[in-house]
Order: sequence, then C-alpha cells, then structure tokens
Amino acid sequence: MASRFIVYGRSTCPYCTLALELLRSREKENVYFDFSEDPAAVKEAMEFYDWPTVPMVLENDLTTGETKFIGGYADLLGHLDE
Repeated sequence: MASRFIVYGRSTCPYCTLALELLRSREKENVYFDFSEDPAAVKEAMEFYDWPTVPMVLENDLTTGETKFIGGYADLLGHLDE
C-alpha cells in the first residue's frame, strides 16, 4: 500500500520531533502541520480526533484516499513495527 503519514503537532513537542524522525528514518512520506502558533487549531484537532495530546498521526492511503487515525508517537512506533 502506498501511503503517507500526516502529523499534527508543535515544534516544541519532543514526541512530535521523535515521530517525524521515525518517519524519516523509515523513509515514509509525511506531511507535518505545526500548530505552535495556533492553539485554537490544535485544540479543534484534539476535539475532532478525541485525542488529548500531540502528535496526532494519521495514515493516508494514496490509492484509495482513505485516512486512518493512528494515535501518538508510541502508537506510530507500534503501527510501523506490525
């Protein structure tokens, strides 16, 4: 499956940095949205995904367009190791 990962986070968040480094080290295509300057947007995303922290990681299937919520850094690590 050809996919890319979407990461919502903050540049000041160490787990966001770890998630991006993990994706790069595994050569996974990714798009990063830095909400450091927009607390209202990150709050809205947290409410939408019912997730209390950043990063919020999603996987987007480039063939079907389906997007699946993965979770945070630890969830991403587990997902990539499956």
